[in-house]
Amino acid sequence: VETSLAPQPSEPYIRQPSSKEKFSYIVTPPKSFVPGNKPLKTHLDEINFSSPDVKGYTVGVTVDPVRISSIRQFGTPEEVAARVVTAEVNRDGVFQVTLAKDPLEDKDAGGCYDIEYISEGKRGIKHFTTRIFVRDGFLYVLTVQLKENDIDKTKEKEIMDCVRSFKPLMIST
Repeated sequence: VETSLAPQPSEPYIRQPSSKEKFSYIVTPPKSFVPGNKPLKTHLDEINFSSPDVKGYTVGVTVDPVRISSIRQFGTPEEVAARVVTAEVNRDGVFQVTLAKDPLEDKDAGGCYDIEYISEGKRGIKHFTTRIFVRDGFLYVLTVQLKENDIDKTKEKEIMDCVRSFKPLMIST
């Protein structure tokens, strides 16, 4: 059996809290993705991972403080999806945004919402998959982005494996 050709599991990225921070999470980006940061930080915490092989194929995680204790306090999956779509369509250069699938609540994963949408704009047609948690006063958002033309069965599986790997971690005090 040739094991060298079998896909190797990616390494999980664990965001450990510093002494001042009260948040932590884990995510496993697709194999070969490399971490990096945006030049302008717009969230309490954020990290991006990108594919060295497929331009525009990225995974991003953001963390921000919130005053709600549950994602349900923000709305149903459909209401939150509407807010996400509205925020995207209001971005500069975006012409149209449509849901790719019905938004879902994943109760088994701890009560997060999964939202998939397609954004058409002057930079092309992009497919977004997000997983959103609210836990212990923080909003955790994972976003996977890929050009619509680059999606195939292998990348769909990579994306869903990455999305399912993402979750906030308990912080021991």
